[in-house]
Amino acid sequence: MFCFCKNKKATLVKYPNPMSADDVTRIFKEVGQDSKLWQALDSVFDNMLLDAVNDVSDPKNDVTKFAHAAGRVDAISGIKSRLEEYK
Repeated sequence: MFCFCKNKKATLVKYPNPMSADDVTRIFKEVGQDSKLWQALDSVFDNMLLDAVNDVSDPKNDVTKFAHAAGRVDAISGIKSRLEEYK
């Protein structure tokens, strides 16, 4: 299993023109659903999701850690769901 325990900061990448939802869908369809890119993205998100679920179910965590882990589950699930919509 992957270890996603590195706490790196995300940076927003600014492009000259933002992409519309239609542009995103078109580009994702050009890649194709059977692409290894989708398998790689699914693997990353699934492993992050499993880590978050494990944290939620850990009885040693206090309320704050539980809430944080639950928020991670919700956020990662939302991203994964949104990507599925664009596929």
